[in-house]
Amino acid sequence: MITPAAPFDQYLEGDEYALTDQQKAGLKLFIEKGCSCCHNGINIGGQDFFPFGAIKRPAESLLPREDKGRFAVTKDLGDECVFRSAPLRNVALRPPYFHSGQVWSLKQAVGVMSEVQLGAKLGDEETDEIVAFLNSLTGQLPVIEYPILPTRTIATPKPSLDK
Repeated sequence: MITPAAPFDQYLEGDEYALTDQQKAGLKLFIEKGCSCCHNGINIGGQDFFPFGAIKRPAESLLPREDKGRFAVTKDLGDECVFRSAPLRNVALRPPYFHSGQVWSLKQAVGVMSEVQLGAKLGDEETDEIVAFLNSLTGQLPVIEYPILPTRTIATPKPSLDK
């Protein structure tokens, strides 16, 4: 996934003003609290699998009974509730969050992850700073122009299943 003109990428390219002070504080917390242990690399995550609830079991509403994570593929009991860490590029544009789709707020998702994955209870200011940093991972969406197809008429050939 690419995020053209994302403030974070501009910052990495040397533009020290591309991130706000709040976003810089969020980046610092993201690294110091341990978020970057799972969410790293070019896509800020997505390259490995981790247990959901490494420190504390998440609420049952976040663990649907039918979704057992990697266990469905490997049949290894150690892979139950193990999921791919989500890439965080454009994360602010992609709710709902988690494999269960039960969390619609990025702020709430950060709070859940800090508690169940890191065992840390973040204050409102810290959570807001991390959310601000995550918003800096949003790039410009491409403009896609769709072709205008001709109107169907009586002379338009009908689709056929014959080859």
